[in-house]
Amino acid sequence: MPLPLAKVVSFFSVPSNVIASLAVIGLVMLLLRRRYGVVISAGALVAVAAGALSPLGNMLLIPLEQRFPDADFPAQRFDGLIVLGGSYDTVSHGYLSTIYLEEDTEPMAVVPDLARRYPEARIIFSGGTDPSTPGPSEAAIVKQYFISFGIASERILIEERSQTTEQNARFTADLIHPTPGARFLLVTSAYHMPRAMGAFRKAGFNVVGFPVGSRTHGWSEFWWPANSGADNMRRLDVAVHEWLGLLDYRLSGYSNELFAGP
Repeated sequence: MPLPLAKVVSFFSVPSNVIASLAVIGLVMLLLRRRYGVVISAGALVAVAAGALSPLGNMLLIPLEQRFPDADFPAQRFDGLIVLGGSYDTVSHGYLSTIYLEEDTEPMAVVPDLARRYPEARIIFSGGTDPSTPGPSEAAIVKQYFISFGIASERILIEERSQTTEQNARFTADLIHPTPGARFLLVTSAYHMPRAMGAFRKAGFNVVGFPVGSRTHGWSEFWWPANSGADNMRRLDVAVHEWLGLLDYRLSGYSNELFAGP
């Protein structure tokens, strides 16, 4: 799929974007005195209330996060630690003198500790930057971030072409050519782990999941909304986008599993 089209599809896979678009369409139709304007506007309002005030976000997000429950550090040897990109703000780096991290920062934050716990493992960061963004790539900046924590530069490999999780897996495989006996620790956000595991297994990796950054506190919150309507809507956005991504990856052949598990 061409990148511009992929961005459009990704935009409309987020419920809040769809709701906002419907609200605008409804308002325009009301201004034009079209009879369906009231119906569309009312539908957008109901959707906002359902997403912001109900536990729907938790109900969709918790199964994703609990597919790979948080565990202790695996007591085994790894040939590499694969960290997926997306935590770094690739737009602001041209205007700021410091590294600016975005929402899902936990994969970046745990790397120094993992590098210490698994001193023989290579650190592989996979994450490209939109070609239209000026300046160094996300991967190049992140490499310097890791080095600043005392990780030797020769341990760090970067893959800086990927724009999607499928490309993360495929391009990383092209970079390091994993063998069947090699074992890798895959680090990404908890909700994203099922899709990432499916893609990396498809690419030929023997991976162990290391989920970080859970947005919920487990099954105890399944029937209860968060305290903030904004949090509820954000959880719904993340969960729906991820479930659609899982379905797309299975249908497109990017993964052999619809809902990859440990």
